[in-house]
Amino acid sequence: MHHPSIRALAGAKAPAALQASSTALLVIDFQNEYFSGKLPVPDAAETLAQARRLIAHADAHRMPVFHVQHVSPAGGVVFAADSPTVEFHADAQPAPHHKVVKKNTASVFVSSDIDQQLKDAGIKTLLICGLMTHNCIAGAARDAVPKGYAVIVAADASGTRAIDNPLGGTTSHVELHQATLTGLSDTFGSVLTTDAILALAVN
Repeated sequence: MHHPSIRALAGAKAPAALQASSTALLVIDFQNEYFSGKLPVPDAAETLAQARRLIAHADAHRMPVFHVQHVSPAGGVVFAADSPTVEFHADAQPAPHHKVVKKNTASVFVSSDIDQQLKDAGIKTLLICGLMTHNCIAGAARDAVPKGYAVIVAADASGTRAIDNPLGGTTSHVELHQATLTGLSDTFGSVLTTDAILALAVN
């Protein structure tokens, strides 16, 4: 039995091309906390490798790249400002021409001026990747849409971790990742692999 998304029922289709001048890449929270800290993501290295492909693609087409960094107060449980785990991973260091946006909430749109920065740059489409899918990726995607942006989430350039289920057992990182992407694709935007994004025509 077919179970189309709400977006599909409304006639939404995956993008056929990207407009370089109005597309930006958001690279969210590739920080040590998810690699060597208290919130290890099982496939973080593979996810980052895909994100690096997107960054190279954006740079090649002169699309703006925004690295988002979660920073909590010093002494905090995770992402503490005085902890090495708050730093970007060694393989996710922003280039000099990239922008860095700091936040202290799940969605970057809540605790930063990124919306104004994007609108000032004439951005209309957001490519979103990073950690974690169910939290900061979903938060950014959900908040971007009512602000007028088209959203594309890079499925394999995003990832999450297993979490204890409040109803019993554990929800695996794969289940949580896939369920979140399915929910986002139902209402908020396109979900594509990195290969599919790189295959889009760029105008």
